[in-house]
Amino acid sequence: MRNIILILLISILPLFAYDFKVTIKWDEMAMGGEAEGVLQYYHDGKVEIIRGNLSKPSSDGNVTVNRTFAGGSQEFVINNSKGKLFNIWAVNALMDEDFAEEEDFFMLSESKVTVLIEDNVNNQSYQVQVPPKTKGLVFRGGAIVDGHFCNFVEMYQQQRIYHVAMVNAANGQLLPSVSVVIKNIRTGETIAAGVTDEKGIFTQKFDYGKYSVKFTKPGFLSSQHEFEMDLTELPVSMSFALSPEIRQFRIVLTWGPYPKDLDAHLAGPMPEGGDFHIWWNKRIMIGGKNFLDIDDKNMYGPETITIYKPARGIYEYAVHNYSGRNRRHSQDLSFSGAHVDVYAEGRLHSSYNVPYGQEGNVWKVFKIDANHQVVPINQLYDESNSSRVIQ
Repeated sequence: MRNIILILLISILPLFAYDFKVTIKWDEMAMGGEAEGVLQYYHDGKVEIIRGNLSKPSSDGNVTVNRTFAGGSQEFVINNSKGKLFNIWAVNALMDEDFAEEEDFFMLSESKVTVLIEDNVNNQSYQVQVPPKTKGLVFRGGAIVDGHFCNFVEMYQQQRIYHVAMVNAANGQLLPSVSVVIKNIRTGETIAAGVTDEKGIFTQKFDYGKYSVKFTKPGFLSSQHEFEMDLTELPVSMSFALSPEIRQFRIVLTWGPYPKDLDAHLAGPMPEGGDFHIWWNKRIMIGGKNFLDIDDKNMYGPETITIYKPARGIYEYAVHNYSGRNRRHSQDLSFSGAHVDVYAEGRLHSSYNVPYGQEGNVWKVFKIDANHQVVPINQLYDESNSSRVIQ
């Protein structure tokens, strides 16, 4: 009899095994509408939306929605989190921002929307709450990235919104009055145009589609990128840095809210002879100049390196996931949205996006050869020691 019970327990245990449980709860009495938890699930080259007010699991069955008996809560269970990305959202589901009044934008905050994370992979638990008196209809309460939870808080005024923050690549300061022109990639039609506000922010609501964006400002080198507003209807949030006009090589790294700390590395020849390798913890004077202009340690960037006096020889540039330096075979860096702009000869020379869905905590982006030509590399690998990121 004891053996039968043991066999039954062994067979039942896998049914209760899961990587993460995400519970989103709120005070129904204070809500005055209907909140909804949403998982934005990236897997197998696609993005899928799992809604808390439905019982429908993900298409691959990896995410299930548990029915909760308390009206002010919804629960998601994630079975396999390795190599996948889950953004965690809470939205004011019934509120149309076009008809919302001022007090409606504070419902998520007043109802104390809270995200509870049960992490069985790392034996941790977390709690994230909408900050008090915060205005917005859409709340992002962190993300589960390749098997671990990244804790951050973001609030948006509405869904289907494009939100970009512009900063000065040379000093990291907010950059107002940047001209923003957005075109539909398919038709070439200009869809929106405007300027960033005093905080360097530009926001605009868009219909579904793929768009190109160009940023310009007198005294700065222009830059551009692309984004897609897909059927998920969730906000698209970006951070970009414009470089002041410069003739030398300037390399600018930006990324998203996770990982928290990416580091830029540059190795190359010294003008007076010998070689150097610089990063945040090894700043040295090269030809009388400090090439590392900005080191950002708290999400988004920028990290800026300028080669003020190019010497004869080969330069190599890499990005290190310092936050995840001890995590081998991780896809954190690949999911980071890391973007590198290279400026040379007074223009944007080339741009690189981190390869998606690959393992490694180092991204070797490119090299500059002896003829000062930029040569793409786009290689990911693992290295925990900063001094050995570039060899």
